[in-house]
Amino acid sequence: MALPGRNAPCPCGSGSKYKKCCLPRTPAPVQTPPPPSPPKKRGPVLWLPDDGLDRLSNSVLTLVKAGRFDDALGVCQRLLTEFPDVVDGLERSGLVHAARGDHAAAAHWYRQALAFVTHPSRCLDYDDADFYRQQSEQQQRLALAARST
Repeated sequence: MALPGRNAPCPCGSGSKYKKCCLPRTPAPVQTPPPPSPPKKRGPVLWLPDDGLDRLSNSVLTLVKAGRFDDALGVCQRLLTEFPDVVDGLERSGLVHAARGDHAAAAHWYRQALAFVTHPSRCLDYDDADFYRQQSEQQQRLALAARST
């Protein structure tokens, strides 16, 4: 049996509208939840051993936030030595120099990072090339502005 509309006369015969009479006492229809969707198929999970790169690279950020620039540059040197095939050491060096206000050195390191990610022998598909280009240009502008004042 279909329920009457809210403004229809109540089917109990009271003469009142359904919304004023029996609607508040009518239990809400039970809605069954939709069946769970099947799990999505994923490719094989590839677990790589922890080589320490992330920890070392992220420690530079922690040191910069603490104002420990010399220590941060030491970690950057470790990144460059221990992980020469990754751009992190170059990029983090630019970040440290920018944070300490040495914009000319920061521009140098960002140019190095740009050259690294765009070098044809690496066959890498880095989307970060524009970021490094923008950073090097911005740091170069800041260095020129600092020299002219």
